Amino acid sequence: MEPIRVTVKRAGTRESSHLVYGMVREAGSAGRGHAFGDPRLTAFWRSSMKPLQILPAVRDGVFERLGLGADALALACASHHGTPRHLEVVQSVIDAAELKPGMFVCGPHRPFDDGAARGMDRAGRLPGRIHNNCSGQHAALLAFCVARGWPVAGYHEPAHPLQRTIRREISAWLGEDCERLPWGTDGCGLPTPALSLRDMARAFADFGASPEAAARSVVTAMTAHPTLVSGPGALSANLMRASSGRILAKEGAEGVFCLASAEGAWGAAFKVLDGATRPLGPAVVHALATLSLLAPGEVAQLEGFAHPVVRNTCGNEVGVLSVEGESCSST
Repeated sequence: MEPIRVTVKRAGTRESSHLVYGMVREAGSAGRGHAFGDPRLTAFWRSSMKPLQILPAVRDGVFERLGLGADALALACASHHGTPRHLEVVQSVIDAAELKPGMFVCGPHRPFDDGAARGMDRAGRLPGRIHNNCSGQHAALLAFCVARGWPVAGYHEPAHPLQRTIRREISAWLGEDCERLPWGTDGCGLPTPALSLRDMARAFADFGASPEAAARSVVTAMTAHPTLVSGPGALSANLMRASSGRILAKEGAEGVFCLASAEGAWGAAFKVLDGATRPLGPAVVHALATLSLLAPGEVAQLEGFAHPVVRNTCGNEVGVLSVEGESCSST
């Protein structure tokens, strides 16, 4: 099947378009797959790999020893939006492990949540490293370093014991030595590999199907706390909510999006070719609905993501995004 084309229409006329590649794969070594475009397309895994990166710390019992719950584990896998609740949970990890935000290699940026960002503006406050959308992950990984007696300095460097441990974990899920993959640096400063959508989908399928206690803990934490994994208005959170936790979803930068059946049936990976994020809702909902992986009622709950509107600076609807070939209204 061809890649999914998502178009932006204004007054019924196409204004822009995006190509979205995807792979949906059954769990297991012989799992069948359904591709939207070439599944060999390579992309950096970015934040979509966070659920696998945190597994060594979960297996080591770090969260239990620090008295941290499932909310902290969900934040460790998150690209959070900087709401007060997000910051509260990140701070709980910092306090429990006796860390300081200055230890984080991720830099500060404004909260993704508009209300949180405006609140900081009104208070005349500048964002700190705790506001970085990856701060929950960095806090958890630093807590893991402290628990293991590893140096905190340089925890993001490829030669650090933390990163060597993570690469062994990733290799186990991919079934190959991930050292051979191209590696780059994510926006938060941590290493990230480039691999095919087929391999991303297979890893997520096997992750969702894994009976291992650590993997089940991560899946349960994320699906039980979807708005901690991203934010109330995010596609990932709403997919998990609409499916009542049956689907696990995790976004990554540059238009990467991975999913897994929490019941162990399948995994999926998507990449917007031009790196935009706005086509992901229409493409992902379309693909899952086409393959009957979303029930009609779930599709209805996700209508705002399947056909998101374009608004002008006054908030008026002036356009709409949709998968090309679908019938939808536009302004």
